[in-house]
Amino acid sequence: MKNYISFLSRSKTGETKIGKSSTNYGLIAGIAVFALVFIFFSIKATGFLSKINLVHNLVMPAAISAVIAMGMTVVMAGGGIDLSVANIAGLAGLASAAVSAQFDLPVPLMFLTALIVGGLIGAINGVLVAYAGISPFVVTLSVVYLAHGLQYLISLMAVSGTYLMLPRVVTKLGTNAFFQIGFCTFTFILLFIYLDRSIFGRYIKAVGMNINAANFSGIPTRFYTWLTYVICGVCCAIMGIMLTANEGLARVGSGESYQIDAFLLPILGNTIFGRFSVQGTLFSALFIYMVINGMFIMGVSPEKVKIIKGGLLLGIILVSGIQKVARREN
Repeated sequence: MKNYISFLSRSKTGETKIGKSSTNYGLIAGIAVFALVFIFFSIKATGFLSKINLVHNLVMPAAISAVIAMGMTVVMAGGGIDLSVANIAGLAGLASAAVSAQFDLPVPLMFLTALIVGGLIGAINGVLVAYAGISPFVVTLSVVYLAHGLQYLISLMAVSGTYLMLPRVVTKLGTNAFFQIGFCTFTFILLFIYLDRSIFGRYIKAVGMNINAANFSGIPTRFYTWLTYVICGVCCAIMGIMLTANEGLARVGSGESYQIDAFLLPILGNTIFGRFSVQGTLFSALFIYMVINGMFIMGVSPEKVKIIKGGLLLGIILVSGIQKVARREN
């Protein structure tokens, strides 16, 4: 127990000593760049500051993307990775719509179905990674194809063969800013408290920092590794609900366009804040979608936007790697 307590205290102290100055400078730089880009688009992009654009074209898409990225943030904070997040989101949304259509379920039970599907797949990922010792890359890549195949099977229930229509009340919720932003805010608050204000979050970060040292200190590393994937699966399900409700239908592959965001946002947040955190991920979501929205208004094609996002991801990974090397040397 003494080893365990001393390890946690060293982890917390070490994080403060190593990351304090770099985190402050990174955060200051991030806020400065955010402000400059916001001012630039306010001047150059006609209609950027309109209420409809800011709420429906910027904040709402950012909220949907942030939820799936916050799930990935928890996994990355625990030292793992999940390639299947977008497919889990799509499967959860499609499965809940199919069950609702088949059994005429009320909306709360429809949402509960999505959460069960997402949590169950996350639990399977966690068992295979944490307890079976299989590489998270191999496990989650396999689940990508599994979830995608299941989506096609479920879609056979649809008359069209490709998508399922949602109840009207759900589609109304999906276009409601309070619903989308509220779901994101609720998820953010829960994960912020769990990851940054609870002993469980400290366990997860300790596992992510050094799993061998955490295991030696008495932390049940397998359980907390498993738990990160369960949380991620539930976040994917929440995002699947938000996305399908926003689109007004559940279709095969609906979440796949958010795959790059699931990686980009946590890594950018880590670069700015100096650690994996849901606040960093949320900040990154608002920043990235502000840039995307501004470029669309200025006439940049979707293809070029994708190229820019891919380049950003590569650049951020390089910067993050340089930061890690610098911290080790210090």
